[in-house]
Amino acid sequence: MNDILLKTAFILYLASGIFFCAPLFFRSNIWDEIARLLLKTGFILHSVMVGVRWYEAGRPPFASMYEALILFAWAVILVYLIFELAYRVRFLAIPVNILALIFLSVALPSDSTIKALVPALQSRWMSVHVITYFVGYGALSIAFVLSAIYLLSANQKRLDQLRLGTLDEITYRLIIFGFPFLTIGMTTGSIWANSAWGSYWNWDPKETCSLITWLVYAVYLHARLLKGWKHKRAAYLSLLGFLVTLFTFVGVNFILPGLHSYS
Repeated sequence: MNDILLKTAFILYLASGIFFCAPLFFRSNIWDEIARLLLKTGFILHSVMVGVRWYEAGRPPFASMYEALILFAWAVILVYLIFELAYRVRFLAIPVNILALIFLSVALPSDSTIKALVPALQSRWMSVHVITYFVGYGALSIAFVLSAIYLLSANQKRLDQLRLGTLDEITYRLIIFGFPFLTIGMTTGSIWANSAWGSYWNWDPKETCSLITWLVYAVYLHARLLKGWKHKRAAYLSLLGFLVTLFTFVGVNFILPGLHSYS
């Protein structure tokens, strides 16, 4: 059932992306409405899939790369829906679709076997630690895409200053939204580490990279709020932050194995 739900959600996200692009060729608002309906239906099925996986595993579904990628895609869509409701930023729909499809495209061929948790993962702090981190990751990944669009558009002068300013401002709001979740995730992770290994901080490679990620975004917010950094300089910091985030999420597991190597 899990596979059917996930594949159906993937197809709906793909169809949604196609319909979001339709107005580029056909002038009608109906395409946009259909696209949003497909996206929201896909998200509902995606959420049900996560819930079913949780029930079948008897634990939160965050213990493998397959489950992490599914949660990452889910978090991206969740953050988009929150921001669409709060700020009416419908132009985010296409990049969000692309991000979700990329994560699910990697997850679908992966090993979906439900595995038992290693002892270190058997903690009441696990759910809070992982969910908060992934919600933060969802916001920061969208901010990354917007920063890339901003830099490409600014260099080629394809957008006017008003639209570039909108990209810059929404990127900032996404990082403001995501940063507290990173902070909560790192804090609860320290509590979890103490219960699992007897120390709040072990300088494990993943812990260290998580701290570096947090510091990069802290520098972004400091430079933005106190130094007035905006536009290109802020966009470059956003790109750097997400590259460090991506390395923390995936690269550490393969290059710098440590206490989190089971992730």
